[in-house]
Amino acid sequence: CYLARILANHKDFFEQKSALKEKLLARGHKCLFLPKFHCELNPIEMYWAYYKNLYRQVRQAAFKALDSCPLDTLQRYINRASRFMDAYRKGLSVKQAAWCVKRQSGHRTINETWMKEFDIILEGNPLEVDHLA
Repeated sequence: CYLARILANHKDFFEQKSALKEKLLARGHKCLFLPKFHCELNPIEMYWAYYKNLYRQVRQAAFKALDSCPLDTLQRYINRASRFMDAYRKGLSVKQAAWCVKRQSGHRTINETWMKEFDIILEGNPLEVDHLA
């Protein structure tokens, strides 16, 4: 529009800074507006492109790493979590559950005898069990 061009070239409008630029400059920051739709002129766009590419490579490597975990290791993790769940279902504290799970290796449920044994140890010397939690 002809009128908009005249106003844009007028000294009052031409020298007027945007509200954003005024606030940034008032706080002592520099402000550089780059042309829109010209990513070749904007270093942050190049930086972003570099990291997107890097992320794609890392993501593929991450999936390969996840797939490399042996199934028996995953099964051990599942069994350990099941033991903790069983201990909490039976009302054990965090320390008691950790002690029983560390003691147990073969079964998926917590042995009642070990729960009683833990209580006896705790009554005798509570400091002995502190490192297990």
